[in-house]
Amino acid sequence: MKGFSRTLLFLSLVLFFGCAPKEQQVREALSSPELLKKQCELIGAPRIERISEHVWAAIGYDLANEILIHTPEGNIIVDPLMSPKRGEAAKRDLLASAPAGPVKAVIYTHSHIDHIGGASLWMDDKPQIWATDTFKDHFYKQYQVFLPIETIRGRRQFGDHATLEDLPCNGIGRRTDIRAAQEGAGIRLPTHTFSGSRTLTFGAFSLELIEAPGETHDQLIVWIPGDRTLVAADDFYWTFPNLYTIRGSSPRPIDGWIRSIDTMRRLRPEHLVPCHTVPVHGPQEIATILTNYRDAIQWVRDETVRLANRGYDIDTIAETVKLPPHLAGLHYTTEYYGQVDWSARAVYTNNLGWFDGRPDRLYPMKVREAAGREIELMGGSAKVMDLADEALRSGEHRWAIHLLTKLNDSGFAGEGMEEKLAVSYEGLASTLANLNGRGYLLESAWEIRHGIEKPAPAKLDENIVANIPLDAIFAIMATRLVPEKAMGVHEAVHYVFPDEKRRFIVTVRRGIAEVVEGDPLPGTPEPVATLTVDALTYRKMAAKVITPLGALASGKIRVEGSWLGFLAFNGRFDLN
Repeated sequence: MKGFSRTLLFLSLVLFFGCAPKEQQVREALSSPELLKKQCELIGAPRIERISEHVWAAIGYDLANEILIHTPEGNIIVDPLMSPKRGEAAKRDLLASAPAGPVKAVIYTHSHIDHIGGASLWMDDKPQIWATDTFKDHFYKQYQVFLPIETIRGRRQFGDHATLEDLPCNGIGRRTDIRAAQEGAGIRLPTHTFSGSRTLTFGAFSLELIEAPGETHDQLIVWIPGDRTLVAADDFYWTFPNLYTIRGSSPRPIDGWIRSIDTMRRLRPEHLVPCHTVPVHGPQEIATILTNYRDAIQWVRDETVRLANRGYDIDTIAETVKLPPHLAGLHYTTEYYGQVDWSARAVYTNNLGWFDGRPDRLYPMKVREAAGREIELMGGSAKVMDLADEALRSGEHRWAIHLLTKLNDSGFAGEGMEEKLAVSYEGLASTLANLNGRGYLLESAWEIRHGIEKPAPAKLDENIVANIPLDAIFAIMATRLVPEKAMGVHEAVHYVFPDEKRRFIVTVRRGIAEVVEGDPLPGTPEPVATLTVDALTYRKMAAKVITPLGALASGKIRVEGSWLGFLAFNGRFDLN
């Protein structure tokens, strides 16, 4: 009877998800290098496209697109690319194509660096800079406690050291120039923000800014009613959306993303300009694409929920959830950038957490011990290495990676094993059309051979530094304590900021850095030192614009207690 029930369940799943052979064909098609070529050709060479009477788009200059809107009073710039270096050519060509005029406003659709980093190029006319009210918090939140690992994983996602032959684009735009973004201080903070919607008027011309969460919580879209033109931000681009990013991020608002697309559908645009990839023209074509796009997102969400409620574990859910035939295989739902199984995992963990209900996951064996025993069962490390070699020769890259990773987890470090793992990563990457997965594998192979390159410190504009939240600085500080330097320590330092009427107390206690604002907690020792300093000076110290000694010498810091004690306290933190 149990077997019969399983058979019925299997048949119902096949009927529900569609024909299995067709799904397999779609999955195989997604691994085709021809698809990668197709997507990169879609993005194409740098060019200016006229979208409608008042709108031009710079496409292919950077990871994102830059949009110019001409009004009777001057021009409006939407999303000024990632860096001044990349933005110079786009600015030149936009100004050569569109009517001249002063820059009246710059609009940020959201706070990702590829949409704001080139803003300094457009500041000569002192334009208004518009964003949502949540922009600032979201901008600084991205660059806090997990910044070191997010930077490393970001480089992997974008295949920082991959050749153009191996990685000709980044899936939604031109290959990213991370170094240019770090070296150029082109970001400027918004001067004007809003919630809900806001209409901007320039003479007889008007446009509407509308909050539209999707790839970020702080996102907006731009509606130009006179042209029936909609700037879609990152709520739509020509690939399955990045509902989860492998570089690491906080959960993306999937329900909000669906609602935002529905908002766009209600506007019935005749021209749709995504801030990545290419525009769409024609109201019926746009309506069809947006409907399918939001349905693909909802399908993945709802299927994950349905399977979770049936008790499926997260791995089975990730393997099972697929787009139905009418949504799979469309150019704009193909997994060039986002990926369905990654998205299903994100939906699950964002709602139910890491534990997927399987009791064997609660108290697993230690990874090294389990891997060692499994290697012995397979005939020993030499046998497993032979199997990995055979997998490499036959092009079974996933199996080779599995075996080599198992050896690595067991503690085995055979000669040439790391190089074989690098070759396996490269082999698997060569089969993938997903540019994020491809880039991550290629960069991981590069790191095996060359080591992880330490990211250069970002050069920040003084206005950016001046607005870093003090709470963020101290939250980062707490995670940067080096426990080995603090296990036998119980001491405190007070930080007083008279200009902002705030006081923070950092207590190091046996390997923990406790941060509180206001009065000390019970049991806090008398401070080794109390630093009284204006908030801007301290922000500059935190951003390494000035050193503590330099601030002291300039009279910006007043110290009560021991300066040497403060330096010793500070030395227990890795603040590089």
